[in-house]
Amino acid sequence: MHLTYHPVGGYGFVAMIAALLLVLLARVGPQHVELPFGRKLTLKMLRVGAILLLIIAMLRPTFQFTRSVPQDATLLVLIDRSRSMQVEDSLDNRSRWDAVKLVLGEASDHFESMSDHWTVTPYTFAETLDPLAGSLQRAGASPPGRAMEALSPTGDQSALGAALQELLEREGDERLRGLLLLSDGAQRAVPPLDAAPQLVARQFAAESIPIYTFCFGQSGGSDRADLAIEDMLSSGAIFAGAPMRVTGQLRAVGYANRLAKVQLLWENEEGEMEVVDTLQQTIALADSRTPLSLSHTPEIPGEYKLTLRVVAPEGELITTNNEASTFVTVREGGIQVLYLSGATRIRGGPGLEQRFVRSTLAESPDLLVTRRVMNYRRTRIDFRKEFQPEGYDVVMLDNVDKDAMNSESWKALADRVRAGTGLYMGGGFHSFGPGGFRTSPLAAVLPIGIGPAERQNFRDSLRDDVHVAGPLKMQPTDPLGMAHPIMQLASSGKLLPVWRELPPLDGANLFSKNRLKPNSQILAETADAHRRPLLVAGQAGAGRTLAFAGDSTWRWQLEGKGDAHRRFWRQVVLWLAKKEGQPEGDVWIDLAMRRVSRGGRIDVEVGSSLAPPSGANDSSGAPIELQVSILDPAGNRQSLATVATAKGSRTGTFTATDQMGDYVAEVVASREGKELGRARARFLVPTQDLELDRPGAEPALLAGLARITEAAGGQSFAPEELPQLIRELANEPPEVRTEVIERQTYWDKWPFFLLFVGLVGAEWFLRKRWGLV
Repeated sequence: MHLTYHPVGGYGFVAMIAALLLVLLARVGPQHVELPFGRKLTLKMLRVGAILLLIIAMLRPTFQFTRSVPQDATLLVLIDRSRSMQVEDSLDNRSRWDAVKLVLGEASDHFESMSDHWTVTPYTFAETLDPLAGSLQRAGASPPGRAMEALSPTGDQSALGAALQELLEREGDERLRGLLLLSDGAQRAVPPLDAAPQLVARQFAAESIPIYTFCFGQSGGSDRADLAIEDMLSSGAIFAGAPMRVTGQLRAVGYANRLAKVQLLWENEEGEMEVVDTLQQTIALADSRTPLSLSHTPEIPGEYKLTLRVVAPEGELITTNNEASTFVTVREGGIQVLYLSGATRIRGGPGLEQRFVRSTLAESPDLLVTRRVMNYRRTRIDFRKEFQPEGYDVVMLDNVDKDAMNSESWKALADRVRAGTGLYMGGGFHSFGPGGFRTSPLAAVLPIGIGPAERQNFRDSLRDDVHVAGPLKMQPTDPLGMAHPIMQLASSGKLLPVWRELPPLDGANLFSKNRLKPNSQILAETADAHRRPLLVAGQAGAGRTLAFAGDSTWRWQLEGKGDAHRRFWRQVVLWLAKKEGQPEGDVWIDLAMRRVSRGGRIDVEVGSSLAPPSGANDSSGAPIELQVSILDPAGNRQSLATVATAKGSRTGTFTATDQMGDYVAEVVASREGKELGRARARFLVPTQDLELDRPGAEPALLAGLARITEAAGGQSFAPEELPQLIRELANEPPEVRTEVIERQTYWDKWPFFLLFVGLVGAEWFLRKRWGLV
């Protein structure tokens, strides 16, 4: 015990008050009455006593005592009640749940003896953490094994990390002696219940709480055979008439040397799924993953569901993982491009320019590129079948000599251009005049004229009079090129700097300004004093034509200007196909993905070409409202809040994906309550059995949790060792004596106040009695 003071205002202030009171006591007294010495002494003593009590109260003395008190230890028991505990692969082929009940039953006597002086708190977990009802916490209750008789493992998730976190939050104020964790060790949970168990185990280690783990079940799972579709991939959007490929993997456990029937199913107009492609796949090994690839060519635009399925063999128990589905948007007609690339020599292959341009165009899903290599092993080929009506939207000729096709084919191509097909001819040793096109039927539709005697035969040296040596910087012409859609590699204020940063061309075909067609337009030229034409646009009948003198834009790609390269060539094709300004729809909705894992998030973007989104006025002065909602598989509709983006659309994130099945996202555009348009898109949360798709136990995870708390005594045990561990813990002295500091004060209690009032009251009473008042 020791005494401490906490003076009001500090010791200096208390001393000043005490001195002032003592001075007043010495100097102030009765002036008109002479008191006997005894009475005067009595009054002074009462006043001194009151002053002393006041000073003591201002000093606020505190007596501090330290004593030891006993504190009970708490042992936590956490039992897995998820559906994977039904698997019969534990002790003597019992189910994991029955094996847990068996070992807990064998330890019942030790639990009962422990309950006399321990606090034993058992819980079960799956999606939630729940106390084991009716089980012991103190003497008189049932041990955990008996309390489990009324339960069965029915949980759809094994949220081990979330359970450990909640357990620590609930019981963290108790003196925890340890945690017994009885599980198959597999965490099978979806957000927000997918907290990492290892991170929570570190919190147990920081609190010096050991985790004792017991793994039930075999790491390979049960012996049941199973087929599953995994890692399905497909394009989210394709174009009508374009073949699409769907890939995935067939995971097989068992069924070695047997055939598996894999199907691709497509949603028809009635909403029914029909088989559109089939594959017979041989399963080589009993535990294997085999790549799959199936295809389908949709013809009608719209949104469709597709499913990749493996037909369940007879006797297969788990079939929820036999298929995977997603949604695909089929858009109205993609741009069909025929890309003819000529070899630089007879029997040779395409050059760098042709390879890079073709690869760049193929990156755009709406550009359907068909390539033909003209290597001149055969000349004057009849290509008229490629130039039939309703064929290609754009034909691109890249260094193709006139002798690659016969005259009838060139005439058929020229006719298709006049009917509306876009035509591009790129530079090269065998393009334009050097390629012999002066006498070709195609010369009439090209935007440039070809002079006499420009023909250059194979193996001839490069002619200076028909080619321009590089390097040649390319730039848009002003004003035509600066405003043309093909040349827009950046916003208007930054257009010229972007073009100036592009690497120069190695050379170009020579276009004479004097031979340009009357309706042609020069879109790009060399950035030198000659200002030679490099890109010339024209019109032949209903078709657009484009002549490009260069053949080395591949350098843009290699020197870090890949975005400009992709944008330029895409805009070339869009312009030739007359789709450079094609709108995406009055009201549109775009989903970041079409398959969302259960509990996951999906970003939804919406917009409208009718007018700016909500908050911006249209010509009538009224704002356009975009209202987004999600219809879940149960038929419940939820509104989705969205925010404006910098590009004028609105975006929001949907998180309520706990139900498995198909969802419908819908946006409705309205003005002053009147609907202007709507759009919808579907996505799905795959049907999957988290617990039984992959039911194998994971002892490594449990061993890792025990290892994290090893410094506190954590350890991993076999299930049979549980009774022995309980016996050892029961023999430990559970109580510890905790030092408790207690503080006692008397100046703020009623006896102290009564004594002060008594002294002051007695002094006043005596003064009144002796005639001093």
